[in-house]
Amino acid sequence: MTKLDVDELVAGAKSDRNRAVDFYKATAMVAVAFGHWVAIAVFKDADGDLVASNALEFDYSLAWATWALQVMPLFFLAGGFSSAVSLDSHNRKDGTPQDWVASRLRRMMEPTMILAYLWIVIALIATALGVAELAFLGAAAAAIPLWFLANYTIDTAIAPITLPLFRKNPLGFFLGIGAAFSVFEIAGIIGIPLLHGINWVIGWLIFQILGFAWRDGLLPSRRVLGLIAPSLWAITYIVVKLGPWRASMVNDGEASFNPTHPPSIALMLFGLAYCATAVWLAPTINTWLAASPGAFKIVAILGGVGMSVYLWHFTAAVIAGVVLLFLDALPTAAVGSGEWWIQKLPLIALSFVVLLAILAAVKRFEVRGLLAPKSAYGGSMVQMLVSAAALSAGVKLWTGGSTTKIIAGLVITTLVWHLDLKSGAILSGGKSPNNGESRELAGSHESSK
Repeated sequence: MTKLDVDELVAGAKSDRNRAVDFYKATAMVAVAFGHWVAIAVFKDADGDLVASNALEFDYSLAWATWALQVMPLFFLAGGFSSAVSLDSHNRKDGTPQDWVASRLRRMMEPTMILAYLWIVIALIATALGVAELAFLGAAAAAIPLWFLANYTIDTAIAPITLPLFRKNPLGFFLGIGAAFSVFEIAGIIGIPLLHGINWVIGWLIFQILGFAWRDGLLPSRRVLGLIAPSLWAITYIVVKLGPWRASMVNDGEASFNPTHPPSIALMLFGLAYCATAVWLAPTINTWLAASPGAFKIVAILGGVGMSVYLWHFTAAVIAGVVLLFLDALPTAAVGSGEWWIQKLPLIALSFVVLLAILAAVKRFEVRGLLAPKSAYGGSMVQMLVSAAALSAGVKLWTGGSTTKIIAGLVITTLVWHLDLKSGAILSGGKSPNNGESRELAGSHESSK
């Protein structure tokens, strides 16, 4: 995003703009990057073998740090708010739902495909050189955070359907979704994994629906939220202390436990507490950003590169780790010890430097997606939903870890992008309805009512 674009956005921001939504979406991406860099445990073991793992596997006391750094519920909350504002603007201009979905997915996938192309090229070169295993290990590491994209793709694709249904009966719809989550959670407890997996969509959808409710002014008053938020934090603490849920709000390496795939009861309570706290703090953040154009300019800049930060921070860590490996400067102390944290500082610092260099090269792709006129989609809403599902499946496979899944994921993602999503503008004759989304930072141009 250029200085002119940032200055224009800051100067043109309406007094009722919900700047807190911009703040939450931008800072969430930064928090995820920092959290992952903190959690990475790359070192040589006693035999001199390279180990790349999660620090939680060695020092579970770090689990409580995930309560500050697991910000995905916050992002889905802000995303729901943004989607509601954007859809309202789009619908006022008589735009089709598939056009809206296509424009949002293109905006996410434009920078994502650059990451995919890079790892496809690396994999091909490495295979030719006979070191494919190392390349696919890097591709798997780079894809670790992309599970969010797979979820967000689905929630975005169905937003034109879920938002009207929510508005017809807000409480009934929310309770119905909550009941469905409970049923599928019970299915998981009694050992029906396929049904339980449906909560991978429903769980994160609940936070998006809270964003809808925030946009429409349907959440409790700030005074009530000031009581609800600490109560939810207390309940979450009690739940993880009593079990069977663990304290970590991210995958900690325990084979039988993953709080996000699908979201566990503990993570849902944690996410609700996080969202209630965020909405309670929003008026204070709005006042601060409205009175501080400089601070809001930083938020705007982060908003312009937030997706790129999210996409590339693990690749930056992989590059930094390789450099330190060749310099024989990886940590050697016990993971979690004070000496280990000191030895790890070069990895965090170098990851940051590498990420800045990467952003300088790739940020234009995200900005191009944010500022480009929105072209019509050539297919129907059903076709768009099928493409979104395939895209989500492709990204999810890419994060699967095994070589076969990575290859399948990259192939599916690339095919959907080129054969349907990207070419939709060509199929429609290149029409540019510009349904109120070009030059949009985060879709939060209106405050909650």
